[in-house]
Amino acid sequence: MQIVSHYNCYDYNESWYLVEMLIDELSSEIDWMEFYTPQEGVDRENYQVPWMEQYLNEEGTKPLCPAFDEPEEPVRPSRVAFFLFKIPGADVLHTPYGDYKLGGTEELPARLKSMIEFEEPD
Repeated sequence: MQIVSHYNCYDYNESWYLVEMLIDELSSEIDWMEFYTPQEGVDRENYQVPWMEQYLNEEGTKPLCPAFDEPEEPVRPSRVAFFLFKIPGADVLHTPYGDYKLGGTEELPARLKSMIEFEEPD
């Protein structure tokens, strides 16, 4: 059975990708530290991990909770959106469900543009 039924990597802006995934997993079971972009010459503990994880309804049309939070009641499947900083040479997102190509080739859909929260890290 395929655990990830939807994956897309959008070019959010000059510095960031927005990744959207539909994962057949309870939201409470997703381990965000197991999502990372391997980089040559960088120790694993310093790999980039998702920023501003956001849980959406199954259709991807509205948020279930604020960014960084988990839904009060676990949901399955989990539609999630999160940001990754664009790092030269880091072109793969490693997850517990497989590896996925980074690189935004599709335009950010209006449904995401209107609801996704974003702020630069400190």
